[in-house]
Amino acid sequence: MNEITLDVVRKKLEKIGLKYSADNLSFLLGEAVKEDMSLHNFLDMILTEELERREEERIKMWLRLSSLPPGKTLENFDFSFQPSISKKRIEMLATGEYVRRCENILFLGPPGVGKSHLGTALGVRAVECGFRVIYRRLDDLIRMLKEDATKARAQVRRRGYYRARLLIIDDMGFDPLTLTEANSFFHLISRLYENSSVILTSNKAFRDWPGVFAGDEVMVTAILDRLLHHSHVINIQGRSWRLKEMEEAIQFSSQEKIKEVCEKKEVLSQGEILRSEGIPGMHFR
Repeated sequence: MNEITLDVVRKKLEKIGLKYSADNLSFLLGEAVKEDMSLHNFLDMILTEELERREEERIKMWLRLSSLPPGKTLENFDFSFQPSISKKRIEMLATGEYVRRCENILFLGPPGVGKSHLGTALGVRAVECGFRVIYRRLDDLIRMLKEDATKARAQVRRRGYYRARLLIIDDMGFDPLTLTEANSFFHLISRLYENSSVILTSNKAFRDWPGVFAGDEVMVTAILDRLLHHSHVINIQGRSWRLKEMEEAIQFSSQEKIKEVCEKKEVLSQGEILRSEGIPGMHFR
């Protein structure tokens, strides 16, 4: 039997798409020798490593395509700051079961209480669970829906928000929509109903939604009917994260100022002592 070189094996691995194994063949063989692995255990190690790396690459790519804002995860959300939020309930939703059931999540509450953070974090978890996710602020989504009106139906169907298993609509309620924009939004929700899941964040209570949707109460009823049929509504009541950070910054600034004043007073006090001892050459102002 002809001797097989590592380069030959490496090229074969690359040819069948096992890139990680090809790039790390020497290391993997070294681990097999060190652990005295059987042939089937070595093969299992190669396949496990390859699958894990592929999954890591998939998650990175899907997160990039999702347009989810970076840095917002469940791990860095401070549940102790917002006791009105049930951590167990959020962790249950993080399993992604609501996406499998085409259920929706609506986060309601005043600005700055963590709605966008939680919506984004659940989007990240959904990607990790294997679901395609698209994130859009409402104003960006409305702009894209306007563009859809000028395109062929086949082009519209290829839009990410129609193909994703989860669409996250952030910041609904800051700007009122025109009747045409509200109608486009209604048609989007109708198409997604029981086919995909929606996470929506809003600073408006349901009773105030007509003010967002051009005063059309009938349309609002139709939209809410579809969003709430299979849904989880989470009302967040509490202080604003942004105000908290501002208060901490002001407090820190005040503490630094007090420290600076105290240090100046200490220097002045030392100067008085030196002068009282008659030590020349020391001048304090």
